[in-house]
Amino acid sequence: MIGRQRHIAGRRRNARRAPAGFTLIETALAIVIVGVGVLAMMAGQQAWHYQNDWAQQVGLAARLGNEIREMTLTLPRHDPVAGSFTWGSELNEETLEDFDDLDDFDGEGDGVIFSGIDGTGPVNSLRETIVGLERWSQEIRVWNVDPGNVNLEVSEGDSELMMVEVVVRWDDPRVDGLREMTRVRWIAPD
Repeated sequence: MIGRQRHIAGRRRNARRAPAGFTLIETALAIVIVGVGVLAMMAGQQAWHYQNDWAQQVGLAARLGNEIREMTLTLPRHDPVAGSFTWGSELNEETLEDFDDLDDFDGEGDGVIFSGIDGTGPVNSLRETIVGLERWSQEIRVWNVDPGNVNLEVSEGDSELMMVEVVVRWDDPRVDGLREMTRVRWIAPD
């Protein structure tokens, strides 16, 4: 019996001597787990900031495309004096303020471009240059389309319908060169 009591007393002493606190391995493991969690949160935050910035740029691009649409909404298709005989801007129409019909916005080649790089744009619906958007450009192209198939381009003056397209580009500082941000199209009937 005495041997049994010593055995029980020895177990009690051993139970009291159990180490209090964490071992070095447990502490290191906890640091790794917390570190991975913090890094994951930081990566998520960075992705959110990138997506938020991109959404702002896309929204601004849509606005710039619609500014041109609003500017040209009430313009006649062809010049009030020259009619459809002259496609593009007439001789006396050299600046944006002189454009008095829709086909004036179709310049030679690619169309009319209002760019912050050369100081001509981008422009708003009141034909004013928007300050602070030097990395943006608006390219306007106008062409005639077949009334039976608006996807078919026809010769100038051969149709009563005109298609107008605005391509908005951004000189993204993260990449080298202009990036097309949006394309706005609409049909301008007679």
